Amino acid sequence: MTSTKQGVSAIELGRRLGVSYPTAWYPAKRLRRAMTERETRYLLGGSGLDGAPVVVEADDVYLGGERNQGSGPGGKTRMIAATERYDDGRMGHVAMRMVAGFTSRAVRAFADTCLTATVRVHTDGLKAFLAFGTPARSHVVTVSGSKRPSRQRTAPFHGLNTAIANLSTALKATHKAIAPQHTSDYLGAFCWTTNRRHNMPGMIHAVCRAVATSSILTRHRAYDEIPVLLG
Repeated sequence: MTSTKQGVSAIELGRRLGVSYPTAWYPAKRLRRAMTERETRYLLGGSGLDGAPVVVEADDVYLGGERNQGSGPGGKTRMIAATERYDDGRMGHVAMRMVAGFTSRAVRAFADTCLTATVRVHTDGLKAFLAFGTPARSHVVTVSGSKRPSRQRTAPFHGLNTAIANLSTALKATHKAIAPQHTSDYLGAFCWTTNRRHNMPGMIHAVCRAVATSSILTRHRAYDEIPVLLG
């Protein structure tokens, strides 16, 4: 669950531990919750590695929708994804949050929750993303149209598109479907593992720290949660 891009499903975890699916699902849920809570402590747009300057790139994402019969957004989960990017194209930390809709209110809530107050934010031309701009936080619009994303590391949104593709691959490769009320924890766990990808030997210690400082999650509350949406 900590050191692989795809994670592990509750069914596979149950097979390895020799327990039933419900028995395996509960600790897996608690681990994902601990990772998610730990990630909320970090704000994108800090000084970065070795004090190198970073910008933040953000985009709107429709997640899931396997039961959707059309090509529209029906049945899909709306989320905002953001990554730090260094001048040389390296990707820094990642943040992903579910939103009620792509509105100015949701964008401001995402910015207040996930970004520092003075970071420069790069987005596409979505009108709601204008809410990223404040007197302290600058906002830059890059309209790519329908062009195929560049594969060059230094190209705009390369790291962000890579993170979104990795999320989609991880979910499809491991889980048949994820319930909306648990999606935020799947996103949090994905961001947790992605943000610690450069220190894989330390992941077990890191997840133990996350568990030790996490809130209590009873089995009843875990099953009956209401989806957490920004905005």
